[in-house]
Amino acid sequence: MKPVDLDVLESALSFIPEEMGVSLQRTAYSPNIKERMDASCALFDADGSLVAQAEHIPVHLGSMPLAVEVIKADFGDGLEDGDQVVLNNPYRGGTHLPDITVVKPVFQGPSRLAYVANRAHHADVGGIAAGSMPAESERLEDEGLVIDPELLLRKGAERRAVFDRIRRATLNPVERLGDLRAQVAANELGSRRVLDFARRHAPGFLAQAAAELMDYSERRVRSSIASLPRGSWTGTDRLESPEGRGPRFLPIRARVTTAGDEIQVDFEGTHAQTASNLNAPFAVTLSSVYYALRCLTDPDIPANAGAYRPVRVIAPEGSIVRAKPPAAVAAGNVETSQRIVDVVFSALRAPLPDRVPAQSQGTMNNLTIGSTRRPRFSYYETIAGGEGALPYRDGADGVQTHMANTKNTPVEALELAYPLRVEEYRLIDGSGGAGRFRGGDGIRRAVRVLGAGITVSVISERRRLRPHGANGGSDGRAGRNWIVHRGSRRLRPAKFTERLSRGDVIVIETPGGGGWGNGGRANVAARRLGPSTRLQHAPSSALPNGGAGDGGARIAGPTRSHLTSGAKATAFRKVAGNPDDSAEELPFRDREMEGGRAVYLVERVRERR
Repeated sequence: MKPVDLDVLESALSFIPEEMGVSLQRTAYSPNIKERMDASCALFDADGSLVAQAEHIPVHLGSMPLAVEVIKADFGDGLEDGDQVVLNNPYRGGTHLPDITVVKPVFQGPSRLAYVANRAHHADVGGIAAGSMPAESERLEDEGLVIDPELLLRKGAERRAVFDRIRRATLNPVERLGDLRAQVAANELGSRRVLDFARRHAPGFLAQAAAELMDYSERRVRSSIASLPRGSWTGTDRLESPEGRGPRFLPIRARVTTAGDEIQVDFEGTHAQTASNLNAPFAVTLSSVYYALRCLTDPDIPANAGAYRPVRVIAPEGSIVRAKPPAAVAAGNVETSQRIVDVVFSALRAPLPDRVPAQSQGTMNNLTIGSTRRPRFSYYETIAGGEGALPYRDGADGVQTHMANTKNTPVEALELAYPLRVEEYRLIDGSGGAGRFRGGDGIRRAVRVLGAGITVSVISERRRLRPHGANGGSDGRAGRNWIVHRGSRRLRPAKFTERLSRGDVIVIETPGGGGWGNGGRANVAARRLGPSTRLQHAPSSALPNGGAGDGGARIAGPTRSHLTSGAKATAFRKVAGNPDDSAEELPFRDREMEGGRAVYLVERVRERR
């Protein structure tokens, strides 16, 4: 097949999961999917090999092929036209329990042409804490309803017993079933698009096109690997264990070996699975390795099964990168996956110094807020942070990095849907590491709870260990978590679940990215802007990390300053974080007062030199 024909085919087939994703986002009920798009879609051939995927969530996409493999093994040729299968068991093709996968076989007459599939993060599927992301879970069942592969639809008809079981498990059944039916609809759309493609071409052309595309990706990956230096290199990094539960740090070790046109990643020496939920199922480890190698070889290669053929991943069973049931895995999917990427990058930094970036924030900063009281609700989000600087540019500020690729949750959407109010959402200037190229800055996000009986769960990393700089660049600032109760702040650990009182504020400060290279280019916006002279005579703003002795003010009552139209920040002053946490933070204002109203700088000013 000619290269131009392959390119046209790749675009045509990859648009199918892209359109599925648009459908899923537009028809979902929860802000987590319709706003953040915490979901992914993919197309598989009749044998279950990945043909095309939308560029959604890396941790979903690399692991979804195992879900299709399990469904094929369980159902064989027993699936019929109109059937759809649901699963979320991390040890049977899933990632963690909130990620529910729905797979539909596509038939043309009696022949199966393909499978279409999608995976979406549901904000609650039961378990010991609202939102199904408890910080203290030890067994899989602590995290919610476990669904082994079973028919969700039979010949196009919903199986009421399955829907009822999911309805009973969740705090908000209307939202859950709405999201689930949006997944079903996305697969129906994908099925129609596959049939449209098949009808426009000769019989068997779809299978031929899929095989050609996979072979093409394999050739390009092998060529890229063959251009790498030959050898074996080891990378090591650590996870932050929950406080009071075993060792403080859990090492992950990987040996990356290149030989000819193949590459092997061996996790021998990685810590054994633990009683915490930092354990990752093997599907998540595969996703993380595939992503890291894709970044360092040829990111433009079509991501399909062929691209993964030259890659071999070895992980000891019973380790935190290949856990065995019934170990809890909620944080393994979201946090351990990030550290695996860091470890693979670390191993390849020596042979590829001009290609490997400094460490990004290294966490998804998972925030789950929910209540079992009426009105019952659950809200989940991941919060962006600093990107590690690259060998040719500064790291981006306030972005999702590596295994997370979700969008921002608009403040208006969050406040409309839940009894929550966003009191602050801004970049933390200077939190990225200095260097020839500077690391991206992290974010401070403060959310006030407006109801009673609300529980918050935070699963985060890089609170004790900073994101490392590279080639002489400085480390990024570590993140911090706070609870502000009646004006007093209380530092919280990286992972915790806690009951809140009405009016409490949860403050998440995300890490900055590491800097790259010598040069000492640091953010000096704080010194250049200085405090507003007009604001000096105005009442102090509410500041979550304020209080006596640190130049801040106590949290005010549940009120909020008025904002001008188009303002991007809310009511707290900005704090310039110094990469050296032992140094005093340099405060400055980014707002002025006009007629008693706060006027904010919509554009963040940062000196680049």
